[in-house]
This record gives sequence, structure tokens and C-alpha cells, in this order.
Amino acid sequence: PPPPPPPPPPPPFFFQADDVIRDAQESRGLGDVYKRQTLGNSEKDNNDDQTNFYLSSIGSDSNSGTQDNPWKSLSKLSSKQLSPGDSIFFKKGESFYGHLVVNGSGSADKPIVFTSYGSGNQPIISGSVGIGGGGDYQEAIYILNNDNMVFDDLEIQNNRLSSRTNVDDSDSFGIYVHNTGDEVMNNFVFRNMTFKNVYAISQVDPSNQQAFNAFEVAGIRFFTDWNKSHINNVLVEDNYFTDLQRFGVHVKHSIGGNSNDNRHTNFVFKNNEFKEIGGTCILPSRVRNCLIENNIFDQPGAKTNSRMIGRGSAVWNWYSVNTIIQYNQATSIRGILDSHGIHVDHHNENTFIQYNYMEDCEGGFVEILGDNETAVYRFNISVNDGWRENPNWVNSNHTIWLSNTIGGEAGHESNNSFIYNNTVVVNRSSSPYRTAIDIRANNTRIFNNIFYSINGSKMGNKQVNVTDNNLSMTNNLFFGQVDTRFKDYDEQAVFQNPNFYNESLDGAKGYQLLAGSPAINAGIPYSGKYAHPPIPVGDSDIFSEVEAIPSVGFFGRSLTVNSTPNIGANNAKNGEITSLYNLENPLIKDLFNNQEIELKNVDNDYKFRLIDITGKEKKSGTVNSSNSKIKLDNDLENGVYSIIIENDEKRFSQKFIYRKSDS
Repeated sequence: PPPPPPPPPPPPFFFQADDVIRDAQESRGLGDVYKRQTLGNSEKDNNDDQTNFYLSSIGSDSNSGTQDNPWKSLSKLSSKQLSPGDSIFFKKGESFYGHLVVNGSGSADKPIVFTSYGSGNQPIISGSVGIGGGGDYQEAIYILNNDNMVFDDLEIQNNRLSSRTNVDDSDSFGIYVHNTGDEVMNNFVFRNMTFKNVYAISQVDPSNQQAFNAFEVAGIRFFTDWNKSHINNVLVEDNYFTDLQRFGVHVKHSIGGNSNDNRHTNFVFKNNEFKEIGGTCILPSRVRNCLIENNIFDQPGAKTNSRMIGRGSAVWNWYSVNTIIQYNQATSIRGILDSHGIHVDHHNENTFIQYNYMEDCEGGFVEILGDNETAVYRFNISVNDGWRENPNWVNSNHTIWLSNTIGGEAGHESNNSFIYNNTVVVNRSSSPYRTAIDIRANNTRIFNNIFYSINGSKMGNKQVNVTDNNLSMTNNLFFGQVDTRFKDYDEQAVFQNPNFYNESLDGAKGYQLLAGSPAINAGIPYSGKYAHPPIPVGDSDIFSEVEAIPSVGFFGRSLTVNSTPNIGANNAKNGEITSLYNLENPLIKDLFNNQEIELKNVDNDYKFRLIDITGKEKKSGTVNSSNSKIKLDNDLENGVYSIIIENDEKRFSQKFIYRKSDS
């Protein structure tokens, strides 16, 4: 993805969680002593005053729960009344089966922390206990009407194979946060966690819309009962989600009564990796203020095994207000319906999809469904999206799709949708395909985009259907096979090759503009009806570092509001080629230049470590002035990594998304 802005300062609770968890993350291998010092909790002999509790699979529930005398079972922990400031440690390399019901709340300044101790792999907590345990539980960890908690450095599973009394066979969750009361539940942090192998016993056909909607298996589930209160202030950061039947994270509210704005509030998802998810990675449903940034979405809608549902866009929202989705990477998305990179479902207000890279998304690029107000796609790059062939739905693959139907009923036009300064490319050298363009909406603006279709593929050739009496479309660049029925709507089109830097490069980098490109200074200025729709950043502190009006394009090149912009996602004026990463680090020159990390100004010997999102070291070594490059192994998988460079005097670190080059 392009260079992200500095992360927004989280609410005060998150600051304290940062201190607790980040230090613990960086102390991997130093064991429990460091963590206890970091957490600032003194372990006491008197169990009534004890604030640290330990679990080991070789412990005993008759023990005191100290590190030397740990408890054994989740049921023992469930029976313990927890208090603000308590910390619970699960031993690494071990598995804990059963049902953890969190008994007690933390406070804003003293959250309850669930984490690990020792060395080795993350401890596994699973609700799968089999027939002998009375059947598998609905979830591994259940949080009912309690709050102020931090979860760090644990692996959560729940592969249900055996039915359990009073648990629906279609339900399975990793962690379930549930509000059934009239009080707001506040402050949850999930960081450095792994969520995997979460499956219900039953399966559904993804083409059966009713069954599909009702099937809600998830790694993390947030849910409020009918007409009850909501959940506020959630941070999901630096986690790894994989091998899940449908959702990575599902946020849902039943609303009820006259509480039409009783939505969940202030949810942040950042720096997570989702790999091979059977459905959607993140679904905010009835959420006000949601920030989704710097995540990697690799193969949503996967069908890695027959139990996966096999359908889902990386992210979509429903009945939500103020959803910002930026600086993410969404690739290889599959499914017979939906399955765009990021789509806007029904009844949302202020959805901003910006600075994202999307590639090989079966459904297509833009999907805005019925009854949305101000849905915005801007400064994104879309490559080879929308190739699906569905015999039951001829135009099932779209470059642009704005629908006005809900439940088969027309008349639900979305209003004030903006699609501008995107670079949309179809250029794969094999298996050319045709896309559809359907726009049934009101006040849609499509401007300053590059639509580029070569190698036999055709944008809009399947169908162009535009029903919008107030469509504003101008200053787009069309090259290759783009259907005339679409191009003819443009009031001031450009019909030339945009002259990309190097299309053979993998990822976004190759879609920068060479000097002299006809796209340079050919856009319409951002004024009047083409003015930037502003993000309502004042509505929440989670947006404090989000720009209300964009100041840069995809590659970080400056925009000046009253100047003439380029067409497309890149606003470089003289062929400047930039890295895709924010390289403010004084040592890192470039990432992934020919499968290596290149350093600069290396004046001494430094040790380096390459760490994956689960904390495992993938590579280590030494660099110096004569050897300033770190070669990446060919078998390194796509994902989120950190590079740490240090010696006795200095220490630098940088997080990045790695995507293997095919060139």
C-alpha cells in the first residue's frame, strides 16, 4: 500500500494498553519476568490480593494460580472473580480446551489483561472439547456485559465437530463479546493475536441469500441484543486471521425500538493480516465511526476446504455511519456474488474508500448498493478485478456497479457517490474478459479516473446501463478497449496511453506515470460539484490523524486544492517514482527492490531481525557499510512483517506489508 499517515492517537485507554502490550511484544523470548515488570503487577502469596494468575496444562485447579503453582483449566479461571488490573497468563506451547467465561471487568485505567508467558508458540484456547466434553462450545471465550480488557499473544480456535445442547450447529466464534444490558460496554483491545480454525458444524450454500445472511461464524464477534445498549472503543491491531469459515471480525447490533442511532461506536482495525478467509474479513454492521487501515486482505472468499463458505468482499459495511477504509491491500477475492475488493452495502452514510490497492477481485472494483449517502472511492488502484462468469447472472462482474435495489425492490438509489482519481487497469496477458458497468443512482460523480483495458479485455462490453439523470462525468482517461457507451458520457475525455512506469512490476508501483504522460495536469480541479467530499473527522478521536480533505495522491505526491490535478491515482508531475512505503526511517532506503531491503547511511555494524505478524523470527543477520542489503528468501510468504535494526547505540524498526514479486 502507499505511505500511510501517522497512526491516529487512540483514546486514553488504548495508550495504556500500548504500554502494556508493545513492551511485552518486544520482550519475546525474555520470558515472564519481563512481562510482570512491564505490567507492573506484584504477585502476592495471598490469593485474595493476587493480581497475576497463571495457567498451564500441567497445573492443577487446586493450586494457587501463581507461576510456580499454576491453575489447569478454563473452568477454574471462569469461576474466578476478576478485578481491574488483573493479568492472566497462559503458558506458551500449550493448549487449553473448554469454555472461558470472563467473570469481571477492568477499568479504563486498569484493564484486565489476558496474555502468555514462557517461550514457544502462542498458547491455544479452543472451545472444541468433543463428545466426551458434552459437545463443542459456541465460542472459546465469552464476554457477557463485562468490559475494559486487553487480549495479547494468544491463539484462538473453535473447530466445532460435535453438537452441544442449546448451541446451534450453525454457530461458532473464537471470542464473543456480547451486550445484553442497558449499559455501554467500553474498551477492548485485541493485539498480536492469532484467530484460526473457527468452524460451525453445519454449512450453507453461498448462493442461498437467506441462509448466507444468517450464517455468522467469526473469529471475533461483537453483538448487542434487541433494543439494548452498544459496544464502544475497540482496537483490533497487529493480529493474524486465517482458516476461518466465514468472518474474520463481525460487528452487529440489533438496534430495536426507536433507538435508530444506537450503533456501536469507535472501532479501529489496523495492521492486521487476513489470509484465506472463507468469507469477509471485516464487517462493521450498525457502527458509527470505524477506521480500517493498513491491513492485508489475502484471499477472502476462499474455498481452501469444503467447509469454507467461499464468498465475500474483503470489507463491506451495512447501516453504518462514518466508515473510513484506507491504505489496505485486497487481493485474490473469490465468490459467486459480491466479492469485490471493498464494497458498500445498504443504508450507509459517509463511506470513504481511499488509498487502497486491489487486485484479482473476482466480482469487480466499485460496488455501491442501495440507499447510501456519500459513498466515495478515490485514489485507489484496481488491477484485473471483475472477471467473474456466472451463468445465472450475465453481468455478474463489474468495473462499476451502483445498484438501486434492496431485497429485489427497486427505488433505493444511492445519492452523492464519488468515484474519482482511481487507476483502473485490466491488462492480464491470458484469459481476457469483459466487464459490466451499471449505474442506477442519483448525483453520481465520476471524474479524473484512468480506465485502461488491453490484451483483449474489454471494460463495459458486457453491459453499460446508466440511469442517473444527474450524472456528472468528466476528465477521465480511456485507453484500450473501453466501451463507447460508457465513454460517451464523459464531457471532456482523454483518449491516450497514460504511459505507466512499468506494468510488469507486481503490485501498485508500476502504475506511476512517466514524465510527459497525458494524464498529468489533465484532471478537473476540485471545486464546485467536483470538490472533495470531506471526511467528518471531528466526529471521533479515532479520526484525529485522518485528513478531512486529501492532500496527497496514492503515492504520496502532493495535491493542491486549487491547482489542476492529474488523472488517476498518481499526482507526480515530472515522472518521479516513489517507493510504496513511508521511509522516514533513517536507515531504510527502499523495501523490496529486487526482493531485498536496501539500507542507507550504514556507518556501523547492525544486527537485524525480520519478524512476522505472529512474532516468529523469519530471518536475522548483520549489515554494515559494505553489505547494506538484506536479501529476502524466496519462500517468504506474503504478509505483514517488521524489520528491526539495532546495535548497542541505536535501534530502528519498520512495519510493512510484503507482497512477493513475480518479475
